[in-house]
Amino acid sequence: MGHIKLAKANGEFDVVTADGIIAVKENSDNTKIDVIYSGGTKCEITLAAAQATGDVFEVVKAIDVMEGASGPAPLVTLSQFVTGTDEGS
Repeated sequence: MGHIKLAKANGEFDVVTADGIIAVKENSDNTKIDVIYSGGTKCEITLAAAQATGDVFEVVKAIDVMEGASGPAPLVTLSQFVTGTDEGS
């Protein structure tokens, strides 16, 4: 099962599954990115501050590499550190 790692502060990271994704989009709250899965679940990625243009695409590029794959996941560093993820909401 493929996954991506999202950079947090202090060298930490959160892991998000890269399988079964149907959409990645900016949340109405500019500090969040939604990853939507085929089963109807969603993972909400929360950033420390407002995201920059291109952050959603950085997530999409990492997912493209890892979807259906196994092995070490790429570490995705966005314009702001990730403060948390809420998968399955």
